[in-house]
Amino acid sequence: METLLPLASALGLGMLAGARLYATVLAVGLLLRFQWISLSSAWPHASVLADTRVLIVAGAACVIEFVADKIPWVDSFWDSVHTFIRPVGAALLASSLFSSLDPVYQVLLILLAGGVALSGHSAKAATRLAVNHSPEPFSNVAVSLGEDAAVAGGLYLLVKHPWIMAGVVLAFLSLFVWLAPKVYRALRAEWTALGALLGKWSGGVRPPRLDPAEEQWLAERWRGRIPRQLFDVIATAGLRGLRNRVGVLCLAGREAVFFTRKWGRLVAREIGQPAAVEIEDGMLVDMLVLVLADGGRKRFDLLAGQLERAREVSKRFPSLEPATAPEG
Repeated sequence: METLLPLASALGLGMLAGARLYATVLAVGLLLRFQWISLSSAWPHASVLADTRVLIVAGAACVIEFVADKIPWVDSFWDSVHTFIRPVGAALLASSLFSSLDPVYQVLLILLAGGVALSGHSAKAATRLAVNHSPEPFSNVAVSLGEDAAVAGGLYLLVKHPWIMAGVVLAFLSLFVWLAPKVYRALRAEWTALGALLGKWSGGVRPPRLDPAEEQWLAERWRGRIPRQLFDVIATAGLRGLRNRVGVLCLAGREAVFFTRKWGRLVAREIGQPAAVEIEDGMLVDMLVLVLADGGRKRFDLLAGQLERAREVSKRFPSLEPATAPEG
């Protein structure tokens, strides 16, 4: 069992780094610096984490992350930036901690720590993206504090009971296999939103457009009516089975349809006849809301660069009439 202890440590290290990289480095470094724990035989070079320079950098980054992780949408932006940083950080930690092992075993542990960190980070980012659609900000703080507590408990298990921590990680990975498609869609939506935001800042926003299959669908189902407005959006939980799908929302008169792709196949979800269009401003992502005649509301994340046009449509939407193609 002693020879396999680095394996258990790598699993736990990857999971914690995927959720809170800087807090993991800082906590372990402080524990070693003040000699509150003795070095495990699995961590022959962990003392590097107690270096003053490492503690200063990790401490500053930990404070920034603690604050950013409590603010709606800022937390998702922070997670987007750290999609590569956390797995790479976990791999570097494993590289330094297990550097005295056989090179083959060392490479395996580095890959394992990085892979587990990516899985943990992906699950965290997807969860926070879902929480950010809550209309109140307190859920973000509650979830973030829960993650802080979970990481603290995980650090204790990692140091004192690495095999129990390894069991927790394996149970999570088993669940993650089932959740992977949902997590992928959430991360793709997050990266699409971030890309649109960067495009807006750089002045490179392209207008929404329909592909030939979507144009054909409109020609067949809407009998030649010309789309008045197109918006690049991300579906939320209001469209059953299409949550976090990136697509185009098409408004023609008082009719609406959302186009997206599912397993490469075109999906067109008609939304009926909205009575109004509302815009809800957000910090990083705004929301376009279709208010239905029965009081229902279909929400879409509005990609950056379209807010002013959406507001104009919102103001005059009740007066829009279906536009029909000219005859002949």
